[in-house]
Amino acid sequence: MEPNQEQSLFDTSMDHVTQEHLQSVSKWTRFISITAFVALGLVLIIMLVAGSQLTSQLSSLPGFGGMEMAGAMIAIVIVVLLIVGLWVYFLFKASNLLNNGLQNRDSAMLAEGFRAMKTYFIISFVLSILSLLSSLTTSF
Repeated sequence: MEPNQEQSLFDTSMDHVTQEHLQSVSKWTRFISITAFVALGLVLIIMLVAGSQLTSQLSSLPGFGGMEMAGAMIAIVIVVLLIVGLWVYFLFKASNLLNNGLQNRDSAMLAEGFRAMKTYFIISFVLSILSLLSSLTTSF
């Protein structure tokens, strides 16, 4: 075999136990991502149904700044929902690619699944750092 030739991950060292663990990871990530998509959908439905009541109640709060501030708050919530939706999408994509890669014994598809999971964890890291910075700035 030539040293430059790519070798399939399944031909080298992936045993049955490793495949079972990866299959379990795929199932759990699918469950978590679908649950998160359902929660995001419920939040969007609640915002659509009760959006006018929410803005009127927010604008009536003393010191809140009126209707403009209520609209800005709703816009911020929508942007956060979009970011979380993108974050969960990468988890769902990783789940599908890992599952398909294991079923088809395709190491390229499996690698794409790990790449999507890497993106998911990078977004998780950035969100964690932003949350930490937010907590630190409010404590001082």
